[in-house]
Amino acid sequence: MVWILGSAGAAIAVSPAARAQDTEAATGEVPSKASCAQAYESAQESRAAGQLEETQTRLSLCARPECPSFVQKDCARWLEEVEQELPSVVIRADGLDAEAARQVAVTIDGKAISDALGGNPIALDPGRHELIAEGPGGSRVTRVILAQQGVQNRRVALDFETEPKATPDAAVAVDVGSAGGSPLRPYAYVAWGVGAVGLGMFAVLGTLGRADERGFKDDCPRATEDPMLVADGVCYKPHADERKAVYEREFVLADIGLVTGIMGAAAGTVLFILAVADGSSSDTGRAAGEAGLRLDLSPTPGGGYASVGGAF
Repeated sequence: MVWILGSAGAAIAVSPAARAQDTEAATGEVPSKASCAQAYESAQESRAAGQLEETQTRLSLCARPECPSFVQKDCARWLEEVEQELPSVVIRADGLDAEAARQVAVTIDGKAISDALGGNPIALDPGRHELIAEGPGGSRVTRVILAQQGVQNRRVALDFETEPKATPDAAVAVDVGSAGGSPLRPYAYVAWGVGAVGLGMFAVLGTLGRADERGFKDDCPRATEDPMLVADGVCYKPHADERKAVYEREFVLADIGLVTGIMGAAAGTVLFILAVADGSSSDTGRAAGEAGLRLDLSPTPGGGYASVGGAF
């Protein structure tokens, strides 16, 4: 099987056998054993590549009772899983009456969608999709939809009242399935994750550094450059310097972890507040209060403590 990499992601080269089994699925013809086997194989590959629409078509074929029993059983189970994972949107038009809404032409990724405003869900592969709707009088609305796996029947409103007419510009991102509709929230979680790693690094290396420092001071209260004078409490200076360098390096890395942890926690909190406020600076304080967010930083003997808490 040949894999082709492009700007839109990974795609699977379709063999003649795959095209044949897709044709059988579309026409409803009785599938052959060969096409059942091909659909069984290619469905797993397209599912791994995130091409859930194509996977659904292929599984619909090999799940038919005419296919061998083990193939039909697996495909039927996978088909049920894919149908639950396949994202979908329901598009509605604001600012248009029923007659004008029927005249709206909708394309997604350049593909025309018939009866797009009929209230039926439109299935999409997970990822980014460009939606363009052209209404009567030259009005045009553009949206960038981020379809998330498993999020179905997400409503996308096209506001023809406020969109500029006859101008095909400025896409507005719609995050399909995100709790607040803001693309900033995933970055907040990433920043918090980085902060947690940094604080964990600070805690572990700080503890190791302090233990190594205490051990060094207990073992080597004095050092000598004459190896013949080495005894209990007197260490050979090159060896003492090596041990000292070890715990000093651990302290430096612990400090880096602390700074990273504090910055990650602070950045994640700010991004989350902005996401809750949906970009409105006037509502930032109120949104943060409603979310119940708090960032606690306090010193401890030999280190520090940081925590982030809140109700999400």
